[in-house]
Amino acid sequence: MKILILSSSVREKRNTHMVATAIGQRMREKYGIDAEVVDLKEEALPHLQWLYKAHPEPPEGMGKLFDRFMGCDGYIFVSPEHNGSYSAALKNVVDHFPKDAYLKKPIGISTVSTGGMGGMRAALQMQLLVLALKGFPMPEMLLTPNVTSKFENGELADEDFEKTMDRYIENYIWYANALIEKRIAEK
Repeated sequence: MKILILSSSVREKRNTHMVATAIGQRMREKYGIDAEVVDLKEEALPHLQWLYKAHPEPPEGMGKLFDRFMGCDGYIFVSPEHNGSYSAALKNVVDHFPKDAYLKKPIGISTVSTGGMGGMRAALQMQLLVLALKGFPMPEMLLTPNVTSKFENGELADEDFEKTMDRYIENYIWYANALIEKRIAEK
């Protein structure tokens, strides 16, 4: 199983990337999943003017990113909450590629906030995004409230949140396996 974790904060001193990195690390080390963090700050796609397949001169690296999207089995979208919604960088990247990149794939949702609600409004908006992409949103969401109290020097330091993250990952793996098996059976 190949999972892409989209780290969708492009700000300096971003907390979202710590969460995305922790999810990827735990998926690889504890669960043996081929999980890759796609850092949208590093990818730095231009604002959407052309869809990838219609672009006359796609920016360098866009083709490789497209191949990674098409070749994965599922995603986890990790976003901060910005004004009650998810990051513009997340919307920008998913809009660059066709719905085939998301079609019938399991998509987990994780939000990050320095506040107490953990990005709940963004998480709900992300579920609608996943449905529009024709993906399957996992019903459970990983909300990370008060993120700065859960990490020290970029490393997960809150044992209770570590258990919450592990439960989320285990449920995502179960969900992803069920959908992947169904997709294989349809072929």
